[in-house]
Amino acid sequence: MIALVSSCLFLCLTACTTERKIYVNQPIPAHRLNDCVPRLPPKSMTFGDSLKYNEHLLNVIEMCNRDKRAIRLINQ
Repeated sequence: MIALVSSCLFLCLTACTTERKIYVNQPIPAHRLNDCVPRLPPKSMTFGDSLKYNEHLLNVIEMCNRDKRAIRLINQ
């Protein structure tokens, strides 16, 4: 019972705040919107390793470019 009453008092105290938050929309810098450029895989890889590496690398680049494309559309 004491815990219930103390939680109600706590909620009453936090509900009476006068602090206001103001959010400012700032544009994202242009250099952060550049596309991701793939790097060449190391030469010491086997053929099977390079296939797995290339697939992973292309997936990461595709997701990066998709995110940046969405940011560009939001900024417009």
